[in-house]
Amino acid sequence: SGESGAGKTESTKLLLQHIMNLCKGNSQLEQQILQVNPLLEAFGNAQTVMNDNSSRFGKYIQLRFQKNTVQGAKLSEYLLEKSRVVQQDTGERNFHIFYYMFAGLSSEQKEMYGLLDPSLYRYISGRFGTQEVAERWKHKYQEVCNALDMVGFQEQEQVDMQAILAGVLSLGNVTFEPEESKGSVKVSEASQGWLKAAAVSHKKWLLEVGVLSQPAWCSPALPWSPSVSCCCSPRADARDSIAKVAYGRVFGWIVSKINELLAENVDPEVELREIGILDIFGFENFAVNRFEQLCINLANEQLQHFFNHHIFQLEQAAYKEEGLPWETITFNNNEPILNLLLAKPLGLLSLLDEQSAFPQATDKTFVDKLNSSFKGNLHFQPARGRVLGFSIIHYAGKVQYAAEGFLEKNRDTLPANVRGLFISSVTPLLIPLHTHHQPRPSLARVTCGHEDRVKLLQGEKTHSLMVLMERMYSANPHFVRCIKPNSHKEPGVLDNQVVLLQLRYNGLLETIRIRRDGFSWRPSFEEFAER
Repeated sequence: SGESGAGKTESTKLLLQHIMNLCKGNSQLEQQILQVNPLLEAFGNAQTVMNDNSSRFGKYIQLRFQKNTVQGAKLSEYLLEKSRVVQQDTGERNFHIFYYMFAGLSSEQKEMYGLLDPSLYRYISGRFGTQEVAERWKHKYQEVCNALDMVGFQEQEQVDMQAILAGVLSLGNVTFEPEESKGSVKVSEASQGWLKAAAVSHKKWLLEVGVLSQPAWCSPALPWSPSVSCCCSPRADARDSIAKVAYGRVFGWIVSKINELLAENVDPEVELREIGILDIFGFENFAVNRFEQLCINLANEQLQHFFNHHIFQLEQAAYKEEGLPWETITFNNNEPILNLLLAKPLGLLSLLDEQSAFPQATDKTFVDKLNSSFKGNLHFQPARGRVLGFSIIHYAGKVQYAAEGFLEKNRDTLPANVRGLFISSVTPLLIPLHTHHQPRPSLARVTCGHEDRVKLLQGEKTHSLMVLMERMYSANPHFVRCIKPNSHKEPGVLDNQVVLLQLRYNGLLETIRIRRDGFSWRPSFEEFAER
């Protein structure tokens, strides 16, 4: 764990290398486990203001051992930040893979996928980069291609995948205009070319242009908002929904192929031991914090609570149970913050779900509800002036959230007729990816209790922090705390105040005290007697 940019992903890679080096076993499998990283980072990482290679998803890697040899591995992913596909803030970029493609594809390949100059695409923000950066991206693109080959993607599958990504970019440039005679909206004349590129570019992407141009883009009234009858409205843009869902499915497909490759080939009766490594997105506090930051920071709150429970509560309870003379060490318990976020029926996420179900609810009514429900709560602060937002005093400090888009992102549905577009697609890859896709419930679903739960539905499988926390509570955990040396992404610079702040809010000063004053080595009676 640690802040965004503190080195969690790099530490995970080093830890994997170290474990592989210690267990001289199936060298091919070990190499494969290490080689899938470039693939995951290309599709799941992006540049943010805090980190040039920031993980925009959480991953849990399970290594399975038999007699100290790695026999297989499994990767679980959750909470991919799909909204990044369609929107990035100033100083941020889309997922790496889009830039790698522009740098690495030949002119002929770009023509085949219908790709033009990168500066033309709405979904790719910021400057494309210097020649030096482009060379680096070109090299990264080759790494991705090598990894796709190694993982077992057929050539046609790789072509389909890149056609989908190119289609996503073209789709982002499609705009709409009112159709006065029918009172609906239609694809604007200026963007017909982009629609064509997205829909029929080498028959790899969606359906024929006619289907997208017609009122198929307009869905029936949503159950929570009868007044919104058309998914082309600025508030529920089906174009962006398609782009996000398509990208999320491609990412899930990559992970499932990786798991097929790394699955253990042993007798099911054989009991395997396991080491799991959790590399989760770090705590974030940007200039503008949205729904995604709230979800990321909630995950970090839960991990901090788990750390406190294990290091302080269980440890001190054991000392008291054995009757040892012990002066209780107090720690910064973040349970009240989890209650604020997760309690039922009046926690923040419950109120968000409730508001998402009301037809007339808006982001403003949601904020008004929070302000009235949490008046006087020490961990909640209403926004000042006319700002539509609120602040939460997290364990790692105060974060101000912009409430715009909270309800829309919490609903996050894909209209039925748009699902039909995927099912009828001529790209084989898209059909299985979307046949079973249902409008998913809100990103945050909760029940109360110490294993406070946040269910996240990705694809057909439900991954949840609840399941993850249960796994961790049943295991013997080791905590790797990553500390960010400075806030400017500078190498070799240690900012004492930045470091001290992290040591304080992580509870590391209290941890040092309990390790110094406590009983860190617990031999069994047999071990003691033998020595």
